[in-house]
Amino acid sequence: MEKKNLNDFEFNEFVKVINEISGIDLADKRNTLSLKLFKFCLDQGFDNFQDFLFKLRINQKLKQETLDFVTIGETYFLRELEQLKEVIFYIKGLEKSVRILSAPCSTGEEVYSLAILAAQNFIKDMDILGIDINSNVIEKAKLGKYQGRTLQRLSEAEKNKFFTKEGEIYTINKSELCSCKFELCNVFEDKFLRLGKFDIIVSRNMMIYFNHDSKLKLMERFYKILDNNGRLYIGNADLVPDAGLFKKVFSSKGVYYEKV
Repeated sequence: MEKKNLNDFEFNEFVKVINEISGIDLADKRNTLSLKLFKFCLDQGFDNFQDFLFKLRINQKLKQETLDFVTIGETYFLRELEQLKEVIFYIKGLEKSVRILSAPCSTGEEVYSLAILAAQNFIKDMDILGIDINSNVIEKAKLGKYQGRTLQRLSEAEKNKFFTKEGEIYTINKSELCSCKFELCNVFEDKFLRLGKFDIIVSRNMMIYFNHDSKLKLMERFYKILDNNGRLYIGNADLVPDAGLFKKVFSSKGVYYEKV
């Protein structure tokens, strides 16, 4: 590719393909993404953008590397803590084995935060599955190694109990926690519907990247894997469309959605 930027047609075609694959809407990312995308294509060995788009639809390896490229997220432990506490409060009242889905889980902080809060409340019979479309963050979540700002909301007592420190690196002590697993998974692929049923789904800061149609499709898929009487917890910045499948419930500790 001789030029160093994409024209509107090319960028819009890329946006369309990514939306078809993942539900993510990149339409307003033209200024920040276009030049980086040009370099990404060159790094992948393409000198023709149309060839890149064609391969992107059919080549699983290129598809995954492109999704990793466009989905770089940032999170931290105990994010939106009051909502996490509400989840734990609800679990304590169930008095049964509980299965939780964290989607997306990014580098694992949300999953481990829930596990830490559960341990502090003497909840043991709980399994958490974290899924994400980005293969790099899934591998980091499995490693459970953290440093810097992501740990800033944890107390020293929490760090000492739930992590092993080596230099500046804190490694999660999985033996102190309930079962925490991580899988690479696209919410719009068949694999998602084969994950089984969940008592609780926590999906925070994913729908902010989706257009209206993708949000509706996501809610339909959440409905299918959420158990009867289950709850769906959404991030504070997420706007949930009314698909007629869930009822918004206001509690003293926050907001959640339950199946109609």
